Amino acid sequence: MIYRERLRPHGGAYIALLLIIPAFATVFYKVSPVTGFIVGPVLFVLFASISWLASPLITLASDRLRVGRASIPLAALGDPVVYRRGDEALEQIRGQLDLRAFVAFRGGVDLIRIPVIDPEDPTPYWLIGSRHADELAAEIRLAQAAQSLQTGPSELS
Repeated sequence: MIYRERLRPHGGAYIALLLIIPAFATVFYKVSPVTGFIVGPVLFVLFASISWLASPLITLASDRLRVGRASIPLAALGDPVVYRRGDEALEQIRGQLDLRAFVAFRGGVDLIRIPVIDPEDPTPYWLIGSRHADELAAEIRLAQAAQSLQTGPSELS
């Protein structure tokens, strides 16, 4: 394993999720105030745990990139390009997003666009988010270079 990152929700999402506690306390107040103050925190922990565990995992091995359950060989990928959060990343999502592309990102992260160079694959590129986009892009380039040194030039190139 060369690289590993869990693309979990931003901390602000968990702060917003805290609103479950007073919401359930208010709803259950007339029935039983104690129930509201028990149900709210239990649901907060439940929803926070589900969002943490359901977050996609980005892993890079010497021959393959995996994002969640999706997987692609490095030989089928071109050179990754990093887009900074903000206007650069929004342009990739709003203005230039191809509906055939594989996408996996959360708000508030940099994006990496990796072209798919396999002519048999209808996916034009992967657009993934990362909190360490420069590091991930560099690791992908290094793994691709190491793989091409071991196996020679790719048939897909």
